[in-house]
Amino acid sequence: MSVLMWAVLALLGGLAVVWVGGRRAQPAREPLPEGVELPATARQRAAWGARGAGLLLSGGAAAGVIVNGPDRTYEDDGVRLLFTALVLAAVAAAAGVTMWAKRPGAKAGALDERDQAILAQAPAAQAVAVLVTLAIWTVGLTERFHGAGAVPVFYLYLLFWSCLLVNLLAEPVGILAGYRRS
Repeated sequence: MSVLMWAVLALLGGLAVVWVGGRRAQPAREPLPEGVELPATARQRAAWGARGAGLLLSGGAAAGVIVNGPDRTYEDDGVRLLFTALVLAAVAAAAGVTMWAKRPGAKAGALDERDQAILAQAPAAQAVAVLVTLAIWTVGLTERFHGAGAVPVFYLYLLFWSCLLVNLLAEPVGILAGYRRS
Protein backbone atom coordinates (compact mmCIF):
# COMPACT_ATOMS: atom_id res chain seq x y z
CA MET A 1 0.00 0.00 0.00
CA SER A 2 1.42 3.41 -0.91
CA VAL A 3 2.34 5.93 1.73
CA LEU A 4 -0.26 8.35 0.42
CA MET A 5 -2.95 5.76 0.97
CA TRP A 6 -1.67 5.36 4.52
CA ALA A 7 -1.90 9.14 4.92
CA VAL A 8 -5.50 9.19 3.76
CA LEU A 9 -6.25 6.21 5.98
CA ALA A 10 -4.63 8.03 8.92
CA LEU A 11 -6.79 11.12 8.40
CA LEU A 12 -9.98 9.11 7.96
CA GLY A 13 -9.16 6.88 10.93
CA GLY A 14 -8.46 9.89 13.13
CA LEU A 15 -11.69 11.60 12.12
CA ALA A 16 -13.69 8.41 12.69
CA VAL A 17 -12.22 8.07 16.17
CA VAL A 18 -13.03 11.71 16.88
CA TRP A 19 -16.63 11.28 15.81
CA VAL A 20 -17.18 8.06 17.78
CA GLY A 21 -15.36 9.41 20.83
CA GLY A 22 -17.26 12.67 20.73
CA ARG A 23 -20.57 10.86 20.50
CA ARG A 24 -19.71 8.52 23.37
CA ALA A 25 -18.35 11.30 25.61
CA GLN A 26 -21.59 13.23 25.61
CA PRO A 27 -24.27 12.36 28.14
CA ALA A 28 -27.55 10.99 26.82
CA ARG A 29 -30.27 13.59 26.37
CA GLU A 30 -33.91 13.47 27.24
CA PRO A 31 -35.99 12.82 24.15
CA LEU A 32 -37.74 15.83 22.67
CA PRO A 33 -41.44 15.66 21.89
CA GLU A 34 -42.13 14.27 18.44
CA GLY A 35 -41.76 16.87 15.68
CA VAL A 36 -39.81 19.32 17.88
CA GLU A 37 -36.22 20.21 17.07
CA LEU A 38 -33.92 22.63 18.80
CA PRO A 39 -32.67 25.44 16.55
CA ALA A 40 -28.97 25.46 15.67
CA THR A 41 -26.91 27.70 17.91
CA ALA A 42 -24.23 30.10 16.65
CA ARG A 43 -21.51 27.76 17.96
CA GLN A 44 -23.10 24.82 16.21
CA ARG A 45 -23.21 26.71 12.90
CA ALA A 46 -19.58 27.80 13.40
CA ALA A 47 -18.56 24.19 14.05
CA TRP A 48 -20.27 23.08 10.83
CA GLY A 49 -18.43 25.80 8.93
CA ALA A 50 -15.07 25.05 10.54
CA ARG A 51 -15.41 21.35 9.90
CA GLY A 52 -16.50 21.85 6.32
CA ALA A 53 -13.82 24.42 5.48
CA GLY A 54 -11.13 22.44 7.30
CA LEU A 55 -12.02 19.22 5.49
CA LEU A 56 -12.29 20.97 2.11
CA LEU A 57 -8.92 22.72 2.44
CA SER A 58 -7.09 19.70 3.89
CA GLY A 59 -8.66 17.53 1.20
CA GLY A 60 -7.33 19.95 -1.40
CA ALA A 61 -3.85 19.73 0.11
CA ALA A 62 -4.04 15.92 0.17
CA ALA A 63 -5.27 15.84 -3.43
CA GLY A 64 -2.34 18.05 -4.45
CA VAL A 65 0.11 15.61 -2.90
CA ILE A 66 -1.64 12.64 -4.51
CA VAL A 67 -1.72 14.27 -7.95
CA ASN A 68 1.85 15.62 -7.87
CA GLY A 69 3.39 12.85 -5.81
CA PRO A 70 5.36 13.41 -2.63
CA ASP A 71 8.71 13.89 -4.38
CA ARG A 72 7.52 16.65 -6.71
CA THR A 73 5.52 18.29 -3.91
CA TYR A 74 8.66 18.43 -1.79
CA GLU A 75 11.09 19.48 -4.51
CA ASP A 76 8.98 22.01 -6.47
CA ASP A 77 8.81 25.27 -4.51
CA GLY A 78 5.53 26.38 -6.09
CA VAL A 79 3.75 23.12 -5.36
CA ARG A 80 5.15 22.97 -1.83
CA LEU A 81 4.08 26.57 -1.13
CA LEU A 82 0.59 25.86 -2.44
CA PHE A 83 0.41 22.73 -0.25
CA THR A 84 1.59 24.72 2.78
CA ALA A 85 -0.88 27.55 2.08
CA LEU A 86 -3.78 25.08 1.85
CA VAL A 87 -2.73 23.37 5.07
CA LEU A 88 -2.34 26.69 6.92
CA ALA A 89 -5.77 27.80 5.66
CA ALA A 90 -7.21 24.50 6.93
CA VAL A 91 -5.54 25.07 10.31
CA ALA A 92 -6.99 28.60 10.48
CA ALA A 93 -10.47 27.37 9.53
CA ALA A 94 -10.42 24.49 12.01
CA ALA A 95 -8.94 26.58 14.83
CA GLY A 96 -11.30 29.46 14.13
CA VAL A 97 -14.25 27.84 15.86
CA THR A 98 -12.21 27.21 18.99
CA MET A 99 -10.97 30.78 19.11
CA TRP A 100 -14.45 32.15 18.42
CA ALA A 101 -16.20 29.93 20.96
CA LYS A 102 -13.75 30.76 23.74
CA ARG A 103 -13.05 34.41 22.96
CA PRO A 104 -12.64 36.65 25.99
CA GLY A 105 -14.92 39.40 24.66
CA ALA A 106 -18.03 37.23 24.58
CA LYS A 107 -21.12 38.57 26.33
CA ALA A 108 -21.62 37.43 29.91
CA GLY A 109 -24.81 35.53 29.10
CA ALA A 110 -23.65 34.15 25.75
CA LEU A 111 -22.93 30.66 27.09
CA ASP A 112 -25.71 28.80 28.83
CA GLU A 113 -25.23 25.56 30.77
CA ARG A 114 -25.79 23.44 27.68
CA ASP A 115 -23.12 25.35 25.72
CA GLN A 116 -20.63 25.15 28.59
CA ALA A 117 -21.14 21.39 28.98
CA ILE A 118 -20.71 20.83 25.25
CA LEU A 119 -17.57 22.99 25.04
CA ALA A 120 -16.12 21.17 28.06
CA GLN A 121 -16.70 17.73 26.49
CA ALA A 122 -15.87 18.64 22.87
CA PRO A 123 -12.11 17.94 23.07
CA ALA A 124 -12.60 14.54 24.72
CA ALA A 125 -11.55 12.52 21.68
CA GLN A 126 -8.71 14.72 20.41
CA ALA A 127 -5.89 12.76 22.03
CA VAL A 128 -7.27 9.42 20.90
CA ALA A 129 -7.69 10.68 17.34
CA VAL A 130 -4.09 11.95 17.22
CA LEU A 131 -2.79 8.66 18.65
CA VAL A 132 -4.72 6.66 16.05
CA THR A 133 -3.38 8.93 13.31
CA LEU A 134 0.17 8.49 14.61
CA ALA A 135 -0.26 4.73 14.81
CA ILE A 136 -1.49 4.53 11.21
CA TRP A 137 1.38 6.74 10.02
CA THR A 138 3.93 4.71 11.97
CA VAL A 139 2.75 1.41 10.53
CA GLY A 140 2.51 2.83 7.02
CA LEU A 141 5.91 4.50 7.05
CA THR A 142 7.58 1.51 8.66
CA GLU A 143 6.13 -0.86 6.09
CA ARG A 144 6.95 1.40 3.15
CA PHE A 145 10.51 2.39 4.11
CA HIS A 146 11.64 -0.68 6.07
CA GLY A 147 14.20 -1.65 3.44
CA ALA A 148 15.52 1.90 3.07
CA GLY A 149 16.23 2.27 6.78
CA ALA A 150 15.10 5.91 6.83
CA VAL A 151 11.95 7.91 6.19
CA PRO A 152 12.23 10.83 3.73
CA VAL A 153 11.83 14.23 5.38
CA PHE A 154 8.70 15.19 3.47
CA TYR A 155 6.76 12.29 4.99
CA LEU A 156 7.53 13.62 8.46
CA TYR A 157 6.17 16.96 7.26
CA LEU A 158 2.97 15.21 6.14
CA LEU A 159 2.78 13.35 9.45
CA PHE A 160 3.00 16.60 11.43
CA TRP A 161 0.36 18.43 9.40
CA SER A 162 -2.06 15.50 9.41
CA CYS A 163 -1.81 15.09 13.19
CA LEU A 164 -2.29 18.84 13.70
CA LEU A 165 -5.33 18.91 11.42
CA VAL A 166 -6.89 15.83 13.02
CA ASN A 167 -6.41 17.45 16.43
CA LEU A 168 -7.96 20.75 15.33
CA LEU A 169 -10.84 19.15 13.43
CA ALA A 170 -11.66 16.99 16.42
CA GLU A 171 -13.05 19.90 18.40
CA PRO A 172 -15.69 21.04 15.87
CA VAL A 173 -16.68 17.40 15.44
CA GLY A 174 -16.98 17.10 19.23
CA ILE A 175 -19.09 20.26 19.36
CA LEU A 176 -21.41 18.93 16.67
CA ALA A 177 -21.70 15.57 18.40
CA GLY A 178 -22.49 17.34 21.67
CA TYR A 179 -25.28 19.42 20.18
CA ARG A 180 -26.65 16.37 18.41
CA ARG A 181 -26.92 14.47 21.69
CA SER A 182 -28.11 17.35 23.89
